[in-house]
Amino acid sequence: MMKNTFLCLICMALCYAVSAQGYQPLNGDFEQWDGSSVTAEPSHWNSFATSDGSYAGLASTPHHYHRRNQNGQNSYLTIYTKSIMGIKANGNMTTGRIHAGAMSASSASNYNYTQRSNSDFSQPFTATPDSMYVKVSFYAASSSSRAHVLAYVHGDNDFKDPGDDGNTSKYAAKAVAATTRTTSSASSMSWTELKVPFVYSGTADPAYLLISITTNETPGGGSANDSLSVDDIRFVYSSWLTDILVDGLSIEGFQKGVADYDLGLKDSLTDLDLQAVTEAADATVAIDRQDIVLDTVAEDGSYDIEVVYTITVTAEDGSQRPYSVRYTTHIEADPEDPEDPEDPEGPEEGIAEAEVASLRVAPTVVTTTLRILAERAEDPFVLYDMGGRLLATYPAEVRTIDFSGRDAGIYLLRSGSKAARVIKK
Repeated sequence: MMKNTFLCLICMALCYAVSAQGYQPLNGDFEQWDGSSVTAEPSHWNSFATSDGSYAGLASTPHHYHRRNQNGQNSYLTIYTKSIMGIKANGNMTTGRIHAGAMSASSASNYNYTQRSNSDFSQPFTATPDSMYVKVSFYAASSSSRAHVLAYVHGDNDFKDPGDDGNTSKYAAKAVAATTRTTSSASSMSWTELKVPFVYSGTADPAYLLISITTNETPGGGSANDSLSVDDIRFVYSSWLTDILVDGLSIEGFQKGVADYDLGLKDSLTDLDLQAVTEAADATVAIDRQDIVLDTVAEDGSYDIEVVYTITVTAEDGSQRPYSVRYTTHIEADPEDPEDPEDPEGPEEGIAEAEVASLRVAPTVVTTTLRILAERAEDPFVLYDMGGRLLATYPAEVRTIDFSGRDAGIYLLRSGSKAARVIKK
């Protein structure tokens, strides 16, 4: 039975990568391009070719290429530093628009910005991602050169990068994936995946996304022909737990990446007080309990029950991650009662009475039909699951209940103040 439980957990984990639309940067995998030319712009991204400003004409020559990997199927972006009239112009690509306002690379008149009035140069975005992952391969003549992929989730303004990065009222969060060279040879590629958090240091409500990709984090830094290749920019929304509390105490051996916790044997069917602590404040948690009768029924009628709590963490984008907490308890068989007034010949072989005691039923481990052994009842019979949910109501005169269509697990049958626990196998 636990094998099936683990298979369910694996299936849920495979769903982790499925995200709802609107939570990722557009064309972050660079598979869509605005033309067949090697210098065409990737869709939803903009280069010097579509820049504005006083020096847009001078800067408009391409600083990028549309590249494909060795199988010729998957695309990626390469940008490179170019020398223009002796001035080094860093490779640059953005989801916004490049403003080339001055010849000096370090001038405050040069920046990338969101142009809200033009949908080609703006990406509405209201989500709150937790991390940014991006694959890069970077060559630079200097081992100290640092390229970067910089993302801002900003407010309802024409945000500038650089320029508005010091104004916390204009943005909500920032993520910076920076790297020194990954290869010392201009003719080789060496890919690595950078994983960086979004830091929510701003006060603005998320409204737009601005991403800038540059060959050097210092304007005019580096050397001509430094090149940065980029692929698979994606945002991650955390569905991790940072702790699981059992009765207020941290579960023994908790690790963020461990999904299953076995508490071992317990003396009774205790309902655990579980609390799941999420890494992201906007993640939600659902906890479901399943009581599984194991195939360990002994000759005396005793048996084992495994109680499995599945903790499902749902991130903001709908991706999910399951955790499991479980324990096992042994149920002793109750003595038979041959003097039962409703069954003068005694109960059938192997049938035990309910531990809850006041309402007498047989068998307590049922496969199809449950018999009620009690004398005339004044109150109707009410069936609950172990989560306290009402499942069915039966008239007071009923003496058999069909369990054949119910799931395996533990149920509680009540009539007035009397109750019996029933296990469906």
